[in-house]
Amino acid sequence: MARDKNWNKPYAIEVLTVHRDARGALYEALRFSSQDIPRGGQIYVYTLAPGARRGDHFHEHKSEWFTCVAGRVRLLMKTRHGDRVDETLDADVPRMVFAGPGTSHALVNETREVAVIMAYASKEFDPTDPDTILEPAD
Repeated sequence: MARDKNWNKPYAIEVLTVHRDARGALYEALRFSSQDIPRGGQIYVYTLAPGARRGDHFHEHKSEWFTCVAGRVRLLMKTRHGDRVDETLDADVPRMVFAGPGTSHALVNETREVAVIMAYASKEFDPTDPDTILEPAD
């Protein structure tokens, strides 16, 4: 993902560098300063059960960055201009996904294993103003 101070693109997907040794693996999912990711939001983790689908929404104001940290999921995204993404996110080959305002996104677990997603939203969730508009991502 190229540095983009304003994050004015509808979406981006970046391959993450994995450092492996006998102990396991490490990768830096988000680098707030060097990637110019806005502070003040929230980090959250969620799971997708086998066969589950989550998302199918976009946000008018907030942006989200997310990566699959366990398992494998299908990523679906649709921009306001009709561009579409249909790719696989796999914890063994980590990538960070950026979904900007107006980009509908969904994750589908088509495997028999639970998948785990780590995400960051540029604004904390406010139940009085959820900024979540339902729209299928495919």
